Amino acid sequence: VDRVPFTFWMHFPQVDQNARALAETTVDLHRRYDMDVVKVMFRSSWGLEDWGATFDGYHPTRSYYLPKTYPVRTPEDWTKLKPLDPTKGVLGEQLGILRMVRDALQGDAPILATLFAPSMLASHAAGRDTFVRHLREQPDALHAGLRTMSETLTAFARACLANGADGIFYAIQEASRRVLTDAEYQSIGRVYDRPVLESFHGNSKLTMLHLHGEELMFDELASYPSHVLNWYDRFGGPSLKAARRLTSKCLAGGIDHERNMVLGMPDEVAAEVRDAVAQVGGRGLILAPGCGVPLLVSQQNLEAARRAALVPPG
Repeated sequence: VDRVPFTFWMHFPQVDQNARALAETTVDLHRRYDMDVVKVMFRSSWGLEDWGATFDGYHPTRSYYLPKTYPVRTPEDWTKLKPLDPTKGVLGEQLGILRMVRDALQGDAPILATLFAPSMLASHAAGRDTFVRHLREQPDALHAGLRTMSETLTAFARACLANGADGIFYAIQEASRRVLTDAEYQSIGRVYDRPVLESFHGNSKLTMLHLHGEELMFDELASYPSHVLNWYDRFGGPSLKAARRLTSKCLAGGIDHERNMVLGMPDEVAAEVRDAVAQVGGRGLILAPGCGVPLLVSQQNLEAARRAALVPPG
């Protein structure tokens, strides 16, 4: 390519309860910064509302919704979950957003739909502490819920690709040694997270696998099928340079969305972008944040990152 591609994403809790408003906001953000990939940020509660979860307000900087009630409280609750129809309810609403974004962009940039892996969705459905306790004490009940979630997510991923998405941004949050042991994660990741990923990857033009958290099981997830790996390289590690030694896949990162983007000056943001490109020699990289950019990031810093990305490597 003539330069390193650039993208970023953020939640919009002020508008994302309204499908048309979120679609228009997503398109406006893309046009303002001329991004090379458009990640559609469904509201963070999309995967749980149809199972009865409720939320109250949102995080003041990260902008995800704060849970009020969980659909899973006891081990038996996992067995009560029923597969969801991806064309109805909140899931169907998200498909409508994808169609509106597709119609507005007319192929200007690839569109990614945001999906959570079954283990991540299950953790959100019960709360992390309850999720981990059920995995260790009542695994059969948890597995019943994971099977239901996998069935739902497989159908929803295919529906996203049929309704405007070119690819999938697939997030995995529990493959962190701060949460689970390697064996514990593999007992669910290889049985649920990876098969769901495999079910749509062949039809996805751009699968970006998001590795969320710190002390990541990086080698394990790098072996999962994907076109691009995204993680918080500036904080959780490994660095882009170190990751290039571990995998030949395209990497997405280099932008410290929580520290430098929030607290730094525009010239510091630009220097960080140049450093990211240098770490991999300008090859096999999409300049991107490690996760969602906080709403309070200044337009000046976002523009500085975009201008720095326009400079050809070398």
